[in-house]
Amino acid sequence: MTSTWNWAAPLPTGVPGTDWTGTPAARPVSGGYTLSGHWRLPSAADAMPWVALPLADGRRSSAGTDAEQNGPDLFVVPAKNLLTTGRLPSSRGDSRPASGPVSRPADVYAVVDVYVPVGFSTYTTGKPLYASDAAFHWTAIAALALGAARRMTDALAGSTPGTTPPHPAAAADGQAAELAAVLHDERLSLAATVHGLPAARHVLPQVLEARLAQQVRQVAIVVRHVLAEVYQQVLSVDTMGDRHDLVSIIETSSPILQHALFAGEMLPPVDSTPLRKR
Repeated sequence: MTSTWNWAAPLPTGVPGTDWTGTPAARPVSGGYTLSGHWRLPSAADAMPWVALPLADGRRSSAGTDAEQNGPDLFVVPAKNLLTTGRLPSSRGDSRPASGPVSRPADVYAVVDVYVPVGFSTYTTGKPLYASDAAFHWTAIAALALGAARRMTDALAGSTPGTTPPHPAAAADGQAAELAAVLHDERLSLAATVHGLPAARHVLPQVLEARLAQQVRQVAIVVRHVLAEVYQQVLSVDTMGDRHDLVSIIETSSPILQHALFAGEMLPPVDSTPLRKR
């Protein structure tokens, strides 16, 4: 999803610095990246809760593995994490704000060791998804999130690790069946919402766009509920020190789930009004 599509295209995008004291760098850490550097942002960034920060010249992390070298080069962060400075930071811990008004085109915005979840990263080489593609993006990520959650319930139903689980296997099976039924209903609801809409990647009338956005929010709520229940099951089962099978599924699904929770806000609608202000 993130390597094929640049879903951050409609967000205000910074111009990365190239000076050695502020050239952007992304370091892989557990579950995401640590981002540092400086960028110049357009004045439109003032009104948006999220901004996109690319690495300089598509430069990836300097880490050694192929996966890291070929990793994402565009990172989405909350605008509140930007520190406005009239000069480049003299050290990693020095990002003192400049005096005077902010948000001028010449302002330098610094980011120092900001954590970016892997689901909030993408590729500048991906095909851009603009605000007019919101319906396509929302539908795709909602469907992926439902699929990831269903994979967890399938594993929950078929996994009884440990020799003496504190609960009978039937309890886990019953819970998995209940969660699977909830996901099934949500999938049918999403399908009903999408059915009859204009062709993919066409601009929707505002009333239909609002309906789809609400459906995606509902999917995020349901998937979050399933994830919480799965976590509870993992914590309640004695694996005798072994790694529970569900843990690796949760980790693999994390980018999708992270992205789904904020997809409605990160990709603004056609009128560019953040959803939180609607």
